[in-house]
Amino acid sequence: MYKTPPEYFFRLHFERSRFSRKFEDTLLLLANKIVNIGMLDKYQFNALLDKIIQETTVGSLAEKTVRNQRTEMIRLFGLVKYMDDLAIPGTRLSILTQTQDIPRFFKSFCNRFQFPGGFLKPDKVSEMVVAGVKFKPAQYILRMFKIASSRHGQFALSAAEATHFIFYDKRITVEQETPDKALDRIMEARKNGVQLDKTSDVIRYARDFLNYMVEANLLTDFKGMYALNEKESGAIKSIISNKDFFDGYSSVIKPDGTWDKSEYKKVDSEWAEWFADSAEDDENLQTSATALVQDDNNFPDQWKRIKEMLERKDPSIRGAVLKEIGDEGEKIAYEYEKDSIRKIHPDLVHMVRLVSTTAALGYDLLSIKQEDGRRKKYIEIKTTKKNYESGATIPFTISINEWSVAQQLGNDYFIYRVIITREGVTIFSIQNPAKRAEEGNLDIEPIGFKVVYSDKSGTLLEV
Repeated sequence: MYKTPPEYFFRLHFERSRFSRKFEDTLLLLANKIVNIGMLDKYQFNALLDKIIQETTVGSLAEKTVRNQRTEMIRLFGLVKYMDDLAIPGTRLSILTQTQDIPRFFKSFCNRFQFPGGFLKPDKVSEMVVAGVKFKPAQYILRMFKIASSRHGQFALSAAEATHFIFYDKRITVEQETPDKALDRIMEARKNGVQLDKTSDVIRYARDFLNYMVEANLLTDFKGMYALNEKESGAIKSIISNKDFFDGYSSVIKPDGTWDKSEYKKVDSEWAEWFADSAEDDENLQTSATALVQDDNNFPDQWKRIKEMLERKDPSIRGAVLKEIGDEGEKIAYEYEKDSIRKIHPDLVHMVRLVSTTAALGYDLLSIKQEDGRRKKYIEIKTTKKNYESGATIPFTISINEWSVAQQLGNDYFIYRVIITREGVTIFSIQNPAKRAEEGNLDIEPIGFKVVYSDKSGTLLEV
């Protein structure tokens, strides 16, 4: 049984978030609520997050459990920064609201996650500083995958290998050994049939972080083995080249491991701001639909159609150049509309046009109604990208102008809610949202506006 040599052993760990598919919905709901509110009293923010955690959990949770989950989410993922008892949304959370791109949120998180970090308690930070730990796991793991790919072709890594040869080895985390050295040890162990301790309590931290890299769409996983997602080449290159490292704790931790509380609190605040504002407007971190889907034997037939839609060239669409986030949803909706009209009015397909670059129209897509080719159809498109399908309906925001146009156009105005996941694409159509709101089938909160919809608000379209 292999164990990291005692002279090199140093255990890295961090607060574990109770991650599940529901966590994505919690993040999106939180982002929509918090960012539109802006600054909030710390205790009000805590109460709001507690409420969202309860709402997105099946069954009731004990108050202590909810409180623990809230603390873990805030510190581990850098959701907010605190100033004078005010909770202020970090850039990472703000960009999630703007882009509705969950994998990008996790790319940002992985990009800046490091040891030591403020998500740890002071005594654990102290241990790492005294030991000389300076380690960015995402960057190191991605570099190793690139080396492995060039040497061995297809390569996959287990959580046990990541634990014993990377996370728990000071040659990596302290001495800054290059990834090829760890790779050599992994390949040698495989060659010799060396057994590794796969006990859950032993490998859980490396496994959790590898899973976060899967959520970021940087890695794929299959039966406990992790492989590089080559489709995310831009994000991978950006993270590998990132030199940022927060070294503030080493300035306040003394050689004997002690620290001044006031100095530590100041540095801890600096960490929270640095970590929460780590999303940067880096286009390389955006997630494309074609990078999100996995090519394997279980590849959904629908995705073949979606990929074909995205790859169609149409010179009428801004020179066939699309942005990565909202416009992919627009492209899918545009091709869906053309295909639908073609079946009934093939001579009127040219009437379907993307107009989202025209300022202040209040809609993105101009089409015609299938039942009456003479009536125009005005469509506003709202897109979210996440890893998993869920039963939750994630709220979205529309501008005051868009809502005003919706009220004016009545039954001719539609909102297409496009959800892109690894498991497929759904389009939920809401006709005449102003009327749906009057009927009580749509909730409008005047923050911009935010729209909270349900099955009664519209129709799920077959893409």
